[in-house]
Amino acid sequence: MRNRETFIVRIFVTCFVMFASLLVAGCGLLATDSKIDEGIVIAPTLMIRSSTALAALDLKEVKRGDKLDILDQAQVKTPTRTAEWYKVRTKTREPVEGWVESRFVVNKSIVDKTQDLYEKSKAIASQGTGRLKVQTRLRAEPGGDVITYLSRGTMVDIVGKTRTTIKPDKPQEADDSEDTDEPETRTVIWLQVRLPETEVLRAGWVGAQQVQLDTPDEILYLEGEGRRFTGWVVFDQTKTKKGEMKDNYIALMKNLATEGPIDFTRLWILIYAPEQGRYTGAYIEDGLHGVLPITIHADHKGFTIHELDENGKSVAVEYEAIRSDASHLRVHRLSSKFTYKRLQAKTKAKPKSKK
Repeated sequence: MRNRETFIVRIFVTCFVMFASLLVAGCGLLATDSKIDEGIVIAPTLMIRSSTALAALDLKEVKRGDKLDILDQAQVKTPTRTAEWYKVRTKTREPVEGWVESRFVVNKSIVDKTQDLYEKSKAIASQGTGRLKVQTRLRAEPGGDVITYLSRGTMVDIVGKTRTTIKPDKPQEADDSEDTDEPETRTVIWLQVRLPETEVLRAGWVGAQQVQLDTPDEILYLEGEGRRFTGWVVFDQTKTKKGEMKDNYIALMKNLATEGPIDFTRLWILIYAPEQGRYTGAYIEDGLHGVLPITIHADHKGFTIHELDENGKSVAVEYEAIRSDASHLRVHRLSSKFTYKRLQAKTKAKPKSKK
């Protein structure tokens, strides 16, 4: 009888322990936060912390490109700013949960969107390179929401350009005013850029004012007489007598006095001549109303630019470019030239004064 009672007690204890274990496991599953989004680290290194507090513990270091599950988000106010934080979980064999500032992590959906923009831009030749003058906002579209901040000094490839207008709201007057002047409209110029391979986000849009063009030293000295380079496309290359490769450029310049949505007024084909050991002008054309982009023909026997016609419409203009030898390139415009007419501003007749 005693053995039987002992056996029953053992079974009861075993069942109780199993039930308790299942209950604890169930509570653990309920306590685990579910994923609300997926993010990718864009900082070179990032420390996951135990909380958002200054005295929080360091839990694990992650690196640029690492994927994280986003579990929650919070705002933390400091005397100088309000910081956005993400609660995250690593995708490792032994997951670690903690907190990171959201500015160092970007949502995967945004990465996919910018990657798509990058893939579509591959067919466009670089229209020039530049360096960011200050920390700069990167956007997925001109004037769109900010997706991240790029560091000062980041190099970018320029592949496109556009303009947006901002019209401030007209202030509401308390009384009936006869002043009917509309608020002044402001134009913002945007550059579509490709970013270095080291960046998680490879493409996007930035404000043109934040980019300092990095004009090649070998042609920079040609600036002057009220003109500066606004872009350049590498057409092909020439080998020097020492065996070095030199880029040949479709260079774009703009008269600084030019107004309106015009990217360049001069087209200048600059070819390195091995026999002379310097760049020479194979072709030059002024008075253009040119806009980006410039495209190189697949057979490298020509290129296409775009000009604005009298109605402000972008029209493709074709050029033939035939190389006769290493030092010479014969360029010929195939499309007809535009005749631009300056519209005279109409002046309103002054009303006659009543006597």
